[in-house]
Amino acid sequence: ALTCCSELPEQPHILDIGCGTGAQTLTLAQHGGGRITATDLVPELLAVVTERMAAAGLADRVTTRAADMHELPFEDGAFDLLWSEGAIYIMGFDAGLNAWRRLLKPRGYVVVSEACWFRPEPPAELAQFWAEGYPDMRSLEANAAAAAELGWEIVDTFRLPEASWTEGYYGPLRARVPGFRERHANDPDALEVAAMTEREMQLFEANADYYGYAFYILRATP
Repeated sequence: ALTCCSELPEQPHILDIGCGTGAQTLTLAQHGGGRITATDLVPELLAVVTERMAAAGLADRVTTRAADMHELPFEDGAFDLLWSEGAIYIMGFDAGLNAWRRLLKPRGYVVVSEACWFRPEPPAELAQFWAEGYPDMRSLEANAAAAAELGWEIVDTFRLPEASWTEGYYGPLRARVPGFRERHANDPDALEVAAMTEREMQLFEANADYYGYAFYILRATP
């Protein structure tokens, strides 16, 4: 996704929105050059980002800041690249693209990943699960069309590999669920979360060809 942003300056200023613990922040710092501002609402997560960057010898390139993606406290035209992995759904795909555009320099890039449908007419159980969990989820093509309608140039789109869910996401979750159940054996709400997590994993494994995450590489039009 980063290599698709082929006309970035040599030292771009990058804003990582909803950075979490900074896995992608580290990748951006290692391969993107320039400076990165990493934002999240949770100070504990930002502390992990700071530790990761220090351990990698990149602390001088990355600044963290607690900020709400709905009201990002930065000047208009401050960034060459906006990056947000698995987080724009909090605002909504269209709302995020609209709200964040002011932060970009002319012809700047925005790169987001978003859950989307890859096939129409999913099985009823799957459709019901996502109707409750993320009712605004659309197809990859519908998201791209919406971005174009909002005035973005579509540089590229592509699906994340299935392994990014089964190994990168669900693998660690599956290993932790038994211990979570044991620690919260007397908490019905926690047990419900565990059951929902297991159901989500089962649904994906049975229906991975129907949905997943996709990257959208977009560029601000003149």
